[in-house]
Amino acid sequence: MVYPKVSVIIPVYNVEKYLNRCIDSVLKQTMQDFEIILINDGSTDKSGEICDDYARIDERITVIHKRNARVAAARNDGIKVAQGKYVIFIDSDDWIEPQMLQEMVYKAEELKLDLIMCDYKKRSKHYEEERSQPIRGGFFSKEDIQKELYKCLVMFEHIEFPPTISNWVCLFRLEFLIENNLCYDEDIHYCEDSILGSKVIYHANNFYYLKGHYYYNYFYNPTSTTNTFNEKKWSSYLKINDRLQDYFGNAKDFDFTRQIKINMLYFTLNELGQIKYSNQDKEARIHNIKSIMEHPKVKGIFHEFKLPDVNWKTKMITLMVKYKLATLYHELIVNQAIQKNVMPALMKSEQTK
Repeated sequence: MVYPKVSVIIPVYNVEKYLNRCIDSVLKQTMQDFEIILINDGSTDKSGEICDDYARIDERITVIHKRNARVAAARNDGIKVAQGKYVIFIDSDDWIEPQMLQEMVYKAEELKLDLIMCDYKKRSKHYEEERSQPIRGGFFSKEDIQKELYKCLVMFEHIEFPPTISNWVCLFRLEFLIENNLCYDEDIHYCEDSILGSKVIYHANNFYYLKGHYYYNYFYNPTSTTNTFNEKKWSSYLKINDRLQDYFGNAKDFDFTRQIKINMLYFTLNELGQIKYSNQDKEARIHNIKSIMEHPKVKGIFHEFKLPDVNWKTKMITLMVKYKLATLYHELIVNQAIQKNVMPALMKSEQTK
């Protein structure tokens, strides 16, 4: 039996408006040695029918219909049935450039890579923006990974996710994932990419970054649940931080303690930032702000913790979190009455500790 070079795994859930664009972008690749695995994750619109229509016209397309279990489980289902040497994940409302598979597979084959990553364009109906990672491009040996990428494996010092946070810009060698038991945590429904991305870099024997090659198109939807406040998302964030602590907290080859704390700080700032977009009244907002700031995991960030080198506004908010100034945060940030003269007072309090 002849196996495809690449398994393209596409979780599908209620995306009838965008699904054709996504699948067509794969079918138009300059390299045609692939299979497409469509995981219809309990769609209630016509997405499942669209998947079946494509499968009828192209034997390289497999459709799996299942009850809704979210994207992490869908991607794992794709990994289980994938037959390609490499796997790539595409979100069903996104699309890829025609040369993506060919260019990434060529480099992966040439250098016998475990992992290769490209850049992407963030797009909406009104704009597009090229996105790149603040690391060098090119080849990374295991030694290079340890020297250059372990320091940002969980989180960058400037409170940003690691380079591999967007798994859909990565091409993985399937055997590498299986050998290291690398898959998605199915009980995490928000930011599920972050854990896998960190684990992959940690285990990879080599890595290549196609910096400046914008092969993936990420469609940004500002109304998505990723960009709004809800308690389930906060629970997922807490769970992610626990998993990172369990996996990397006792690593013998690098101390990831500070990165794990910065990761928790990132989630905290992110969730606090979404509160201003909620429809809750002032009392409910302040209650939620307090519950976040007073959470034991949030308090634990600041034990023997030096503030990251970030802009004054982020430092100010971080200090509000540290000192649990929920009402002040609501007035200055949620009500957008930001006062620069608050910063010196907060820094003075910090210096007297």
